[in-house]
Amino acid sequence: MKTTIKTQRQIQLSAIGLACALFAAPSFADTAKAPQPHFNRVHHNKEIVEYMKAYAAAYPNLVTVKSLGKTAAGTDMWMLTINNEKTGKAGDKPATYVDGAIHANEAQAADTVLYTIDYILKNYGKLDKITETVDRSTLYFVPSVSPNSRAKWFDEPATASYPRSSPWPFDDDRDGKVDEDGPVDINKDGVITTMRKKVQMGMGNRKLDPKDPRVLLPLEPGELGDYLFLGQEAVDQDGDGLMGEDSVGYADPNRTWGYDWAPRYIQNGATDYPLQIPETRSIANWALDHLEVSSVISFHNSGRMILRGPGSPTQTPVSAADNRTFDYLGREGEKMMPGYSYMITWRDLYTAYGSTTDHFYGVVGAFGFVPELFGRVMDDNNIIRFDPAPKVGDPVRPAPTGPKGYDQVKWNDMLTFGRQFIPFKEADHPQYGKIEIGGWRQDTGRMPEGWMLEEETHRNAAFVLLNAMNVPKLRFLEPTVKKVGANLWHVELPLINERAIPSVSSIVIANKLHRVDLATVNHGKVISSGIVRNPYTNQIDLQQNRPERLMVDGVPGFGNTTLFFLVESNGGDIVVNYDSIKGGKLSQKVNLK
Repeated sequence: MKTTIKTQRQIQLSAIGLACALFAAPSFADTAKAPQPHFNRVHHNKEIVEYMKAYAAAYPNLVTVKSLGKTAAGTDMWMLTINNEKTGKAGDKPATYVDGAIHANEAQAADTVLYTIDYILKNYGKLDKITETVDRSTLYFVPSVSPNSRAKWFDEPATASYPRSSPWPFDDDRDGKVDEDGPVDINKDGVITTMRKKVQMGMGNRKLDPKDPRVLLPLEPGELGDYLFLGQEAVDQDGDGLMGEDSVGYADPNRTWGYDWAPRYIQNGATDYPLQIPETRSIANWALDHLEVSSVISFHNSGRMILRGPGSPTQTPVSAADNRTFDYLGREGEKMMPGYSYMITWRDLYTAYGSTTDHFYGVVGAFGFVPELFGRVMDDNNIIRFDPAPKVGDPVRPAPTGPKGYDQVKWNDMLTFGRQFIPFKEADHPQYGKIEIGGWRQDTGRMPEGWMLEEETHRNAAFVLLNAMNVPKLRFLEPTVKKVGANLWHVELPLINERAIPSVSSIVIANKLHRVDLATVNHGKVISSGIVRNPYTNQIDLQQNRPERLMVDGVPGFGNTTLFFLVESNGGDIVVNYDSIKGGKLSQKVNLK
């Protein structure tokens, strides 16, 4: 009897296991091979590339990795694509493009892209929203647009702001030489920090903060100083009496794009002509072959901003329709990322010509945002204070020297236990003699500590997914069919867009960036076609020529449009096909009865 019960139980368990196997989501990963990066630190470019290739090996049905070309220094520009081939080819689906670290010193931007890749892949088949996004769209990722300079930032003496962009020899001081007088690691500690010199009282331009000798304060009117602030570590290498005035030349990739470009005399970092450097040219050429991209995210730091174009006031104003799309996504982003402000670049920050998102919007017609990642050393509320909160009538505390004042030093002492700040120590300088060298490490100021990093990356990855989930999602509704004559049928077919981004942006229509959407009919002869403006009053905008190819100015975000066809047919079924560059392809069978 016991044996019979046991056997029945085994049969039940086997049946349950078989059912689970039959109905489980398909496996797209070899979990043994899936990489396991830790996001409490930033990763070197070599690590990121290794992870990208490991994702391709672990998720062969979802991930491909390829080089877009070579950088100016001969390094591959790697792109990772996430697409479920079983639901369609990459180029036939709505798409999102994401990049990071176009400014090399903004190092955690690349890690935010890496985190986004990791999170999507490891939650595909587990979280419905991610699964649906991957199945119906394509996501393209370039973690580092300036890989060579980013590698230098890791491997060579650097600061929070240097090296920043693509190496590009340039004669900054116009002495006929290039890049001969840049920063120098005088004390050989592997970091470029700052120099100061103790001098006789009255000969200086700074004074020590009496509360903390690591901080130099500007002089108040009537004060004498006994310290000179000498700037970052450098020596006079070309004998012109100046130090660090001709650093390693650079081309700022975010000032070299084709749309709304301006030359170097207008803004630093520009090259001789648009897209001169291969880093941005490779991406721009790729984008021309991938007009399906309707959403773009380009990660920078710092400042907690969600920037969007226009980058300059000289651009044509964004239409009301496109503004609605920008505003919806930007304001939703503010809710997801506390402390971030949704801003228009030129109006709310500064003028920038030839930027990534302006190029994608102006040339491809894609909606782009630049999240400026959290970079301040201290918490937003600056929880460690030396002085109590000021009261009405209290004297104003002297301002610290720039953003790095006493509060930052205190924060460094109490929460990083001194890791961020290198104490000043005496050193010999070939021109200044005895000086003191010390200051902030390169991985402070523009990026948070590792224990603050992962939440930041997750919130920004969620913003990527918000945008990716809002690429066009088109769906036909029930048609209206009327027989209006012998073998003649009046067909109205509503089409809705369930997401925020339109299938054709206004700038595409205004500047003819690519063709608009196309509707055709199989198994029937189209006599007339157009767009229904009011189905209740029979208002239809008829297309004058080639009615068999109905050109549609897209479907608005969270909106609809209704197609009209006058079809000659003996009855039965016709098939309406809708081909949208940015919204994908779909078909609807319509029964003529």
